[in-house]
Amino acid sequence: MKYMLLNQHWLIILSKMKHPIDKPTFLWYNKENIFGGTIMNSDSGFGSSGAPFEYAVAEANNKALKTKKALFIVGYVLYAAIILGLGAGSKIFLPLMCFIPLSLWIIVWLTWRFTQVEYEYSFFSGELTVNRILGNRTRKNLTKVRIQNFSAIFPATELNQSKIEAFAAENTIFAVSEAGAEGIWVALWDDAESGKHQALYFEPNEKAIKILKYYNASAMAK
Repeated sequence: MKYMLLNQHWLIILSKMKHPIDKPTFLWYNKENIFGGTIMNSDSGFGSSGAPFEYAVAEANNKALKTKKALFIVGYVLYAAIILGLGAGSKIFLPLMCFIPLSLWIIVWLTWRFTQVEYEYSFFSGELTVNRILGNRTRKNLTKVRIQNFSAIFPATELNQSKIEAFAAENTIFAVSEAGAEGIWVALWDDAESGKHQALYFEPNEKAIKILKYYNASAMAK
């Protein structure tokens, strides 16, 4: 019955048309009317039904990160040396030789991830979600905020430093590859629950900037 009614609907439309249309044109017209809503709300228009736009920036392999890695390695070596020293000359020396590799592997698995840090930005349905990912395994949400709630969004340059200081953020989130990296922006807003001033330092790419402007152009104009 459903298909009969649908066919009758199109027959009525065709019967009222003054000029016949060819088959390809008819199919195109059909598709646009049926799926037009989906096309209008696709990700290309930053609509709510599109897929999330997300990407990540990794912690820069700078001097600070290299120092952190070196300290972790030194810590692993010291751990093995201390255990061996405590067990040297005792009856448990041989069992320790088996215990050290296993325990060291567990320690490395738990701690080395802190030398592999990424910040993931996800834009979906007018919201920005920022997560910190350690070692491609553990994820921690840093913030989730509606873009329209931002009171100001601008590059974190020296020219805008006075605006940042005047805002006096009570909670600051750094989700950038490194301090002083090119392309760092800052978003300012007041948290609805706590009422505290919030500041987010992040690195938006070209599409992210377009999304921010689409949802809150007035904040970017300040």
